[in-house]
Amino acid sequence: MKSKRFLKLMALGLLSFPVLLSCDDEMTDDPHYKPQVRTGSAYEQLRKDGNYTIFLEGVDLAGFTDIVDGKNLMTVMAPADTAFQKYLEGQGFNSIREMYDQDPQLVNRLIGFHLMYYSYDWNKLVNFRPQEGDGATEEDKNMNAGLYYKHRTHSSSPITLEYDKVLGKDVKVYHFDRLLPVYSNRFFQTLGIDAKYNYEYFYPNSTWKGSRAGGGFNVANAAVLDDHSVITDNGYLYHIDQVLDPVESLLTTLKNNPDYSQYFNLYDSYASYVENVDLSTDFGGGDKVYLHAHEASLPLPNIGFEWISHNYKNFAVNSVYGYTIFAPTNEAISKFFDSYWTSEGGYSNFDELDPLIKEFFIMQTFANTSFPVFPSMLKSSYPLMDVTDYYGMPINIDPETVTDRRVCSNGYLYGMDNMEVPSIFSSVVGAAFNNKAYRNFLYVLSTSDLIASLASDQMSFIAMMPDTSKFALDAANMPIQKSGNSYVIKQWDDVNGVYTDLSSSAAQGIVNMHVAPNVSELPEEGVAVVETNTPFNYLFVKDGKVTTNFLFNNQLNPEYTDDPFVLFEKVYEGSNGVAYAYDGKELFKAGSGDGLEHVLSVCNDVNYPYYLFSQLLQKSGMVVDGLIPSIVADPETRFIAFIPTNEAIKNNIGDIPGASSLKIDDDYRLSGTVNSTNKTKLAAYLRAHFISSMLNPFAKYPYAGAGVQGTFTTNGSHSLQLTDTGSLLQVQWVNGEASAPVNVVADYGYLPFAYQDGCFHFIEDILK
Repeated sequence: MKSKRFLKLMALGLLSFPVLLSCDDEMTDDPHYKPQVRTGSAYEQLRKDGNYTIFLEGVDLAGFTDIVDGKNLMTVMAPADTAFQKYLEGQGFNSIREMYDQDPQLVNRLIGFHLMYYSYDWNKLVNFRPQEGDGATEEDKNMNAGLYYKHRTHSSSPITLEYDKVLGKDVKVYHFDRLLPVYSNRFFQTLGIDAKYNYEYFYPNSTWKGSRAGGGFNVANAAVLDDHSVITDNGYLYHIDQVLDPVESLLTTLKNNPDYSQYFNLYDSYASYVENVDLSTDFGGGDKVYLHAHEASLPLPNIGFEWISHNYKNFAVNSVYGYTIFAPTNEAISKFFDSYWTSEGGYSNFDELDPLIKEFFIMQTFANTSFPVFPSMLKSSYPLMDVTDYYGMPINIDPETVTDRRVCSNGYLYGMDNMEVPSIFSSVVGAAFNNKAYRNFLYVLSTSDLIASLASDQMSFIAMMPDTSKFALDAANMPIQKSGNSYVIKQWDDVNGVYTDLSSSAAQGIVNMHVAPNVSELPEEGVAVVETNTPFNYLFVKDGKVTTNFLFNNQLNPEYTDDPFVLFEKVYEGSNGVAYAYDGKELFKAGSGDGLEHVLSVCNDVNYPYYLFSQLLQKSGMVVDGLIPSIVADPETRFIAFIPTNEAIKNNIGDIPGASSLKIDDDYRLSGTVNSTNKTKLAAYLRAHFISSMLNPFAKYPYAGAGVQGTFTTNGSHSLQLTDTGSLLQVQWVNGEASAPVNVVADYGYLPFAYQDGCFHFIEDILK
């Protein structure tokens, strides 16, 4: 259980390690190193063996003789002449001398990759313990056994000159020694994966021979021919069956392969050069020394760093951590573009895609774990962790379809000639990536930080897609503007008269009003209410048209003559929902401006359909400074009101308690005064038309089919029973014997007039 917990933590990058150096470079306690026992150096031992002449010639040519034949403790991996000659011929050389004459640095990298810093006996290569060292207990040794598997070698590349576009000049870039992977059977046991399959997946020309009793291992692409450590005067020697091919960083590997040029150019467009003061002091020669980084503008993995930690003593980080990149070839990117984008979407090729689309694309091509991913881990049945991308989306890649599989100094490369559409692109918000018409909304989505949750396959959504024109015509006027090396969406600041970056909260408000969860699609016929991600705000659908409650409320204004409903059409079917375009001139908005409390309190216009009810509220004394404190006890209160129409109140004014002194003329104008006694009666009557969240918590407003029904405590002297038949709503008072039910007015499709603080329905008659 400990190792499972460890792996999950590593997958999240949460572990930090103290550095306790192993005693493997202080071997004075080993009886073999007592003065009376001498076997010769590793160099001498290989010369005695007699069939390692090519390797030793390489040691001499590369300048490593003093190391291999010296006194500093080390570990040597030595391939025999037959293996070395085969390797040279495969590289196009007849001899190691010929290779050296053509490229001395190549020989340095090759031979140095076989020479490990420090001396590692068999057990240490099976299960290196950088934290506990030789003092590891049996319990310690079973914790994360074999996972500290990469070891520093003498293989290095010289400082290079690279162009820094920020500084506008070449800078010195440092490269760390290559790390040699040693895969033990304990390594694969701890990961819970099959050793042979996962090893040979990355090394198809090698054979896994590490499964031996007591623990065995392979070294990179080579199998070990010995059954135990070969002890020499300056460390340990292992005979291996193949030449170790020096690895490069992920970045260099991509750069050196023209098949990845498009992906590499995109990834490296986010590069920056970061000065390292220690390296400048040690290697700068008076100049600054830099590292090739990628985390400045985007949180990309620094795949140009050969080591995760820049401190060579930090074994516990450098020996375990690494990145995993799922890199599409140029062919894969071309196929992806042709299948995902169409000419109607406004993009003609991958390079023309909006910069924000490219950012999302590149951020979905690496695993969000600092522990390297093996093919068995990509299978859904793998129990220890889910492999996800930066956004937490599952990486759904069949490892058997990967055409290029490479181990690099700082991670693993899965190269693909074909690629699945990344999770976010295939989700319901994919329309924003797919079509330039929704570019502004794409930037709002990005600013909101809601894209990952909307791409989840754990829930279905519908998304309404506002096109660019709605942002241009909207009162907020939200353009996209360049900011430094990137683009951001802006909003107009009326107070200061300038554009400012759209805030995350404002962006969330826009997105949530355009998205509805747990909905598969919008009906093309009939009436439906869809609850958006903004609480108590809705999309109203009627016979192939859609509106919001905010726009729906415009019908209450006697001067409003438009139809609040606009046409909609399906534009994208995602993996977790459907996206729709909609007509109209403005963004869908949540209820704003005057709340329902204020609307009901101040109405003095006889043309409004709730005029008489508002007048009665005022006559009863319930309205105080434009508020209704007896209903809305605090700003968090929401309420539901059932309001008789003007016609119903006019025809029944005599039956309303406390209203006997009031008169209503043919134009529905109310006149008369109410004394204090009748005010009390009238107020008690009116309060019984309100359901308050303080007395009856509710999660949504009622509409036909919503299922909001039952008996509710009102703010008056009666309880109110609400019945939802699915096709209509009815209300009645329940106070001992129930009164006759009253229907909600059908003119508005039994849809609520909803505001940020409450909603109301019109009813056909007064409650009695």
